[in-house]
Amino acid sequence: MKLIRCNLPDINFNISVEDEYYDLLLSKVKESIIDFKPNTEESINIEYIVDIKKFIDLKNKIKNSDGKVYDTFKKQTHKEIILNNKKYYLVNTEEYICIKASQKDYTVIVEKNNTTSTNWVVRIIRELYLRIKENKGYNYMHGTGIEVNGKGILLLGNSGSGKTTLAVKFLELEKNKGFLSNDRMLIDKNLNMDYFPHATTYAMGTVKNNEHLDKYFKDTNILEKTKKISYETVEYTVDCNTPLSDTKKIFNNTYMVARSDLSLILYPRFKPDIQNVEVFDMTRDEKIEFLESTDFTPEDREALRKPWLMLRDKSDEELLVERRKLIDSIIDNIKIKKLVYGAKSSAVEVIEKLGGI
Repeated sequence: MKLIRCNLPDINFNISVEDEYYDLLLSKVKESIIDFKPNTEESINIEYIVDIKKFIDLKNKIKNSDGKVYDTFKKQTHKEIILNNKKYYLVNTEEYICIKASQKDYTVIVEKNNTTSTNWVVRIIRELYLRIKENKGYNYMHGTGIEVNGKGILLLGNSGSGKTTLAVKFLELEKNKGFLSNDRMLIDKNLNMDYFPHATTYAMGTVKNNEHLDKYFKDTNILEKTKKISYETVEYTVDCNTPLSDTKKIFNNTYMVARSDLSLILYPRFKPDIQNVEVFDMTRDEKIEFLESTDFTPEDREALRKPWLMLRDKSDEELLVERRKLIDSIIDNIKIKKLVYGAKSSAVEVIEKLGGI
C-alpha cells in the first residue's frame, strides 16, 4: 500500500491505495488539491479499493436493503444503509460505494481503476472538506479568488456576471500573481479566503478570446477528450472543466494559493462593447443584498450541493445568524466595489480605476 497525503487548510487527508493504482489516483488528486503547509493535526483517512467482486456484492446488498436516500448534488442521489455500525452509500449511477466507519475513516470502493473512479475519491474529499469548513465557521461563496501584490481579491457574482473573464485578465498581468479557485471560495470570520478544490470552468467565449487559453485548448485537445466536441467549431456558450493546477501552466508568473487574507471584493459586470472600465461605490444595503445573494451557506442554490456524508453541526437558522455576522464583518473591514468592464479592458486599467491594489 502507498499513502497520498493531502494537506488542506484546517484538515489533512491521508489516502491509502494499492501500488498498482497509485499513479493514476495521485495524478487525479494533484489536479485539484493545492498542497498547503500543515496547520493542524486533524486528519481524515480514505482507503481506495478496486475490487469488482466486493463492489458488486455490496451494491446488491445496498439495493436490496431498506435505507435512506439523500438528494446530494443536482440530479444525483446516494442511498444510505447501516451495517455493523458502518454507513454504506451507493450513488444512483452505481459507479462507486463509500463506506463511513467514523467521522475520520472512509473507504471508496469501485469496480475498476480509471479516471472516473479516481475522481470519486476527490469528490469525497470535497464533500468532507466543505462540511468541515462550514462547521469551523466558513461560508461557501460564489466567487473566484486571486492574489495580486500579495493581497487576496475575491470576485463575487452570480453565473454569467464575468467573474472568470475578469480573473483571466488579472492572470495576464506580467507581475507574479496567485490563483486560488474558480467559482467557489470559502471565507471565515477572520477574513481568511480559502480555496475550494475543484476544476476550473471556462466558457468557450472566454477561451477563444484569450491567447493563453486558446493555445492551451489547442495543445491539450481537452475539449475533444472530455466532451467529444471539436474546439474549432464549438459554440461560445459551451463550457469545459480544466484541472485547477493547470492554471499556473496556462498563465505566466502564476502560482497556486490555498489561503490568502481577503483585502478586496469586486462585483464585476461584463459588457463586451464597453470601452472604459467603470467603478462604482455601493451602499451598505446594496452590499448586504449582494453578499447574501452570493453566499451558499446554508443553501447552495446553484449546484444544489446538500449535506449527506457529513452533516453540519448547526441548524440552518444558526448558520443564517452567523452568516449575517460574517457579512457585517466583511462590510466593516473590506473594500467592496462594483465594476463594469468590456472585452478590451485590461487588469491594468482596473487597478488604475481602483486607485491601486
